[in-house]
Amino acid sequence: MINKCPNCGDDLVITSYKCNTCLTEVRGEFEMGKFQRLDSEDLEFIEIFLQKRGSIKDVGEILGISYPTVRNRIDKIVKKLGGKIDKRESRIEILNMLDNGEISPDQASELLKELKDE
Repeated sequence: MINKCPNCGDDLVITSYKCNTCLTEVRGEFEMGKFQRLDSEDLEFIEIFLQKRGSIKDVGEILGISYPTVRNRIDKIVKKLGGKIDKRESRIEILNMLDNGEISPDQASELLKELKDE
């Protein structure tokens, strides 16, 4: 399903549904669900994330991207779905991961810089 206008890039609106069996057609203006707003790359990322039960490290290894890049993609998807990222909470989480040895000082620095740049 496409969710963006191929001409201008704006969001598309669903205006009809049709049954292929009885040919009943329903017209109106219907909103897409939140997940239908995501592109195929986002959906693939979510699928991998769920298969790895939320292990950011494992997702990064599969996709060949760094821990901070995985975190950044998660944040972007959360925003696309209408959620908000609590920067203060994110900073504390980053420092806890550093303290627990889950990420390196360089990774922590990169994550904190990305939070600051948003």
